Amino acid sequence: MPWLIPNRSIKKDTLAGKAAKLMLAADTSAEEKIYYKYVDTPDFSYGLWKHKAGGSIATFDTKPTEKVAIIGAGLAGLSSAYELLKCGVEVSLFEASDRIGGRLYSKKFSKSDPEIAELGAMRFPPSEELLFDYFNQFKIATTPDFPDPLTVNTLISYKNNTYNVPANGDIPAEFDTVHAGWNDFAENGATIEYTDHTGTQKKVTLAAPNDIADALMIDADGNPKSTKVDPVEAWKSYMEVFLNKSLFDGLVTIFNGSNPPGGKAWNYPEDYERFASLGTGFGGFGPLYQVGFLEIMRLITNGLEVGQVFVPKGIETVAHRLYSEEVVLPDGTTAKVSDNTTRNCPIGGVYKSGDKIVVLDKSGKQVPGSPFDRVIVATTQRSMEIDSNLGLFDPFTLPEVGNVEPTMPTEVAQSIRDIHIMNSSKVFIRTKDKFWTSLKEGTRCILSDSLSANLYTLDYGGDYGVVLVSYVWGDQSIKQISFQNPKERLAMLKEALAPFAPDFIEHLNPLNDDYDQNVQFIDWELKPHYYGAFKLTRPGQDHYVQSAFFHYLEKSDSNAGQVYLAGDSISWTGGWTEGALQTGMNAACSLIQSIGGTLNSPGYNPMVSIKPDLYDYNQANG
Repeated sequence: MPWLIPNRSIKKDTLAGKAAKLMLAADTSAEEKIYYKYVDTPDFSYGLWKHKAGGSIATFDTKPTEKVAIIGAGLAGLSSAYELLKCGVEVSLFEASDRIGGRLYSKKFSKSDPEIAELGAMRFPPSEELLFDYFNQFKIATTPDFPDPLTVNTLISYKNNTYNVPANGDIPAEFDTVHAGWNDFAENGATIEYTDHTGTQKKVTLAAPNDIADALMIDADGNPKSTKVDPVEAWKSYMEVFLNKSLFDGLVTIFNGSNPPGGKAWNYPEDYERFASLGTGFGGFGPLYQVGFLEIMRLITNGLEVGQVFVPKGIETVAHRLYSEEVVLPDGTTAKVSDNTTRNCPIGGVYKSGDKIVVLDKSGKQVPGSPFDRVIVATTQRSMEIDSNLGLFDPFTLPEVGNVEPTMPTEVAQSIRDIHIMNSSKVFIRTKDKFWTSLKEGTRCILSDSLSANLYTLDYGGDYGVVLVSYVWGDQSIKQISFQNPKERLAMLKEALAPFAPDFIEHLNPLNDDYDQNVQFIDWELKPHYYGAFKLTRPGQDHYVQSAFFHYLEKSDSNAGQVYLAGDSISWTGGWTEGALQTGMNAACSLIQSIGGTLNSPGYNPMVSIKPDLYDYNQANG
């Protein structure tokens, strides 16, 4: 959670703060529950739809007989398989590795102890309402006690200046301009001047991002919790100015104009370096300066920065419940997703052959059950291109199959090829005790401009401590990626921390000096079949996401041989579990409709309630 970006979960009087409290309350009634719409799909709440749909998302008059395959046993693939199975659709699930969960990756340090290294998804806001629906269904406990910056005792080191900030204390004075400016912008918006794509000078008042977030929150009857702004018109104003601008360009436009939020212009390069190095609890915005400005705005408007919790038993628990939960089928029999799953089956291609879809393994042979009538590819976008070959433009001939055709229209294939994915690295250590409790300053979190960037201490309730020594993105990840020996990786990070946290690093030693078991790290860029961590579009790429995300609406007819996309890499919220779940539900609903099923909640579902052309992301701007 950011510390320069306001932590709205602390502000209990805001609507978002109230919503977070309600969503986490065990005794919340249906009437009190807050639902969330996202800014790119502002007419629809997936959580409200699931509530209206009831126990299953669809019904069939007769048992469906179509052969369906899902590629990828991450959250998108597992959730679509689970929901399809509940409707009576038999699914064959294929996973490249031996592990279930994808980037829900909760690696235990040992089988008998509770300590976990969350190598993938780690923190979860209540606006991820599909995820919270599964939390409730499977009775998975969460806790709000993640040691986010400034909510706990935080050590800040920047350019050889070190500050110990107590929980909920004031930030160091040298960050006042950046902190005050961003907070004012988030709470009150900004009036800016800009030049549009025709060269015309314009002036526009931008709505407060927090007001957009509040306007997207609704009750069970669909009534917005705030009518202060129209979220659609507000977002169109942001698009007009920032659609093809990077985060850095957007910051300059807002904070170096004639009327900067906070009343003081940002100094270049000093304030931009501060924001780059220590701007967020995710690892600083520096590696993200070339990401599209609207990508960062979505963090706020979609409530992703509010009331985050973590899962003491590990977020991978959700994946395993979806995989192993016994489902009562419409005919009264029972089944599990795991019943028809093939692990250790890397895919080598997905192609259209006549009215069927051929799925090949890496040897070029068809996987068990191929060809299929319908296929959902639920992987990262890079795996869609590299492994499944969904970026194909032209027909060609396969030796064992014959003539095959591309499965995607040209624009979607181009999207699969070009959407940007960020690399990311994490390094965890299990220590002999929770040493931070005995330190003079009680440091729980360290923010720095060092190679470590962000450090968190974690308590899983056992005897040992867990420290996330480093969580970095982009260029910061690349700096670490050549250190593949755990002892060397940890030594490098301790050396980086030594100048400003010498007392702290004395305790950064793995339990029993066992580096293989008690130091766990990951570089997602190097992981086979992932090829990166999460989607963050570059300026000018939102039209690619628009094409890929809404592709499911074009595939709901009864024509045989359909391929659907799912996964956070083709969602509006790359890197967040809700993007995986939303696209998984989209694919499942479209597939169901294409084989004759009837969606429950017929007047409110992803097929009829989402407007794909509400915004035009395929345009020029300033």
